[in-house]
Amino acid sequence: MELSGYPSIDKPWLKYYSSEAINSILPKCKIYDDIWNNNKNNLDDVAINYFDSHISYGEMFSNIEGAAKSFSNMGVRKGDIVAVVSVTLPEIIYTFYGLNRIGAISNMIDPRTSIEGIRNYIEEVSAKVVVVIDLAYSRVAQAVVGTTIENIIVVSPSDSLPFIKRHLYLMGNKVSIATGCFTWREFIASGKETNLTDTDYIENECCVIVHTGGTTGMPKGVMLSNENINAGAKQCDLSGFCLNRGDRWLGIMPPFIAYGICNSLHLPLSIGMELIIIPKFDPNTYDKLLIKYKPTHIVGVPSHYQKVVDSKKVKNLDMSFILSPVVGGDGIKEEHEKEISSFLLSHGCGTNLIKGYGMTEICAAAAASAQMTYNKTGSVGIPFTHTTISVFDKETGKELTYNQEGEVCMKGPHVMLGYYNNDVATKEVLKKHEDGSIWLHSGDLGYIDEDGCLFIKGRLKRMIIRHDGFKVFPTQIENVLEEHEAVKDCCVVGHSDTVHSEGCLPVAFIVLENGVKESEGLTDELRSICERELPEYALPVEYNYIPSLPLTSIGKIDYRVLEKKAN
Repeated sequence: MELSGYPSIDKPWLKYYSSEAINSILPKCKIYDDIWNNNKNNLDDVAINYFDSHISYGEMFSNIEGAAKSFSNMGVRKGDIVAVVSVTLPEIIYTFYGLNRIGAISNMIDPRTSIEGIRNYIEEVSAKVVVVIDLAYSRVAQAVVGTTIENIIVVSPSDSLPFIKRHLYLMGNKVSIATGCFTWREFIASGKETNLTDTDYIENECCVIVHTGGTTGMPKGVMLSNENINAGAKQCDLSGFCLNRGDRWLGIMPPFIAYGICNSLHLPLSIGMELIIIPKFDPNTYDKLLIKYKPTHIVGVPSHYQKVVDSKKVKNLDMSFILSPVVGGDGIKEEHEKEISSFLLSHGCGTNLIKGYGMTEICAAAAASAQMTYNKTGSVGIPFTHTTISVFDKETGKELTYNQEGEVCMKGPHVMLGYYNNDVATKEVLKKHEDGSIWLHSGDLGYIDEDGCLFIKGRLKRMIIRHDGFKVFPTQIENVLEEHEAVKDCCVVGHSDTVHSEGCLPVAFIVLENGVKESEGLTDELRSICERELPEYALPVEYNYIPSLPLTSIGKIDYRVLEKKAN
C-alpha cells in the first residue's frame, strides 16, 4: 500500500500487530468487574505478595467487598470522592477497588505532600472521607481542620503482616490517633453487617483522580475513567508484551501516579499475575529485590536501571527470569540505553530494555518497544493497538510527515476525561483537529519514522527562548556534551539573560565519571566540542559541575531544582 506520508492516516506501526490484536474489543465495564471477570475462575492463585505474605485472589476479592461494605456503611455514595493518602499497601488496593464497586472515586495523594497541599487537594474535591497511612496521619490531621472531612481511616503497613512482623513494626512505629478516627480493622468491622449493592456501570464516569507531577507547572487533578484504565491495561496485553497468568510483577511504583495505579497495579491484576508490593522503594535496593523475588516483569525509570548496572551484587546473576524490563517516566539517553540493554542481554535476559512512552493524561503509556523487531535504539517504540500518535506543527496545527520534528499528539480510548474542575487547562491539552478528533497535546518534541517508531527529542516546555527569538532545545546540547568520555550525565536549563530585558541562555550542569576531576582544561574541551557541533546561539554560557543530578520523588530529573541553581 502506498503511504500518504502522514502517520495518522498510514498507521505504519499496525504491520507489527496481528489482526486479532488490532480488531480486539476493549473492556467496557468497571475496573473492579474487569479484574473479577479475569480471575473469578482462579481464586486460589496468588494475587498479592506482601513481605512474603501471600494473599490469594479469593482473599483479595473478599477484602475488597469488606471495604466496599464499610465505605457504604460510612455514607460514601456513587460519585463521592474519597481522598487516599498512602503508598501501595494491600488495604489501598482494597480501598481502590472497593470504592469502584460502589461507584465512588479515589483521589490519590502523595503522602509526602505538605499540610497545605493535602488541604488543597481535599478542598478541591470536597472530600468527606480520607484514608491515610499512619506515617502521614499527623499531617493529614492538621490538614483536615476546617475542611469537609468527616471521617479519617488510618491504615498501617502492619495491617496485613503476620503477627510477629506486625508486632515488630508497631514496636518502632506506634502512631497515636485521635478519638473518632478509625483504624483499618475498626473500619472493616463497622461494615460487616451492611448489605452491599453494586452500582451499575455507566460509560465515561470518573473512577480515579491522579495528579500531574508538577515538574513543569502546578499539579492538576487528572480524571481517569473505567474505560481509560481498562483500555490502557488491555492494550499493554495486546501490544507484544509477554504477559501471562502467574507471572510475578515487581510493583515498585506508588499508587498516586498514573504509572503506578494503571501499569503497576491494575495491569498485573487484570492478567492474573502475582503482584509483589514494595511500599517504600529504595533504588539502592533494586538489585536485592531482583535477587530475592526473581520477578518476570519489572518497571522503572532510567536511574533505577543504572543502579542495577552499577551493582556488584548482580554481577553474576542469571536474569533469564525477566521477560519485560520496562523503562518509562523520563527520557533515556542512547548511551545509557545501550549500556543497560547490553547488561541485560549478557546476564541472560532475552530482550533489550523495553522503552515506554506516555503521560499521566493517557494512563501513563501510549507506546512501547515491546518486541525486538521494532525496539530501535533511541525510539520509545510504536503506538498501542488502538492508539494513534502523530506529530504536528506547533504554530500551524498541521500534521507533519515522517521524520519531521514537531509536537507529539495522541488520541485513543485511554485519553483522560479532563482535569478536575479546570476547563481552561483541559482545553489547552485536549484540542479538536482538522480530522474532527480530539487529540491530547503532550508538549513533547519528537518525530515518527516510516516504520511508525516514535522518537522523543525533548520537552517543548523545556525549550529555552533567547532574547533574539532563537529557540534552544536542551537535549541537543546534552547529547553533544555526553559525547565526551569524562561526562557521565548532564542537564541543560535556562538562565535569565541579565544583559537583555527578556530571554534566557543555556546553562549546563555536568556529572563527571568516577575518578574524573573538574578543571579549566576539561571545561575548555567541552566548550570546544559545543562550538564545533552546535550553532552559536545554542552554546552554553556556563559549565557547572555537580556530584549528581537532582531527582524527583519518582526518579525523574528535577529540572526545577537546577533552574533555581542557575538563576
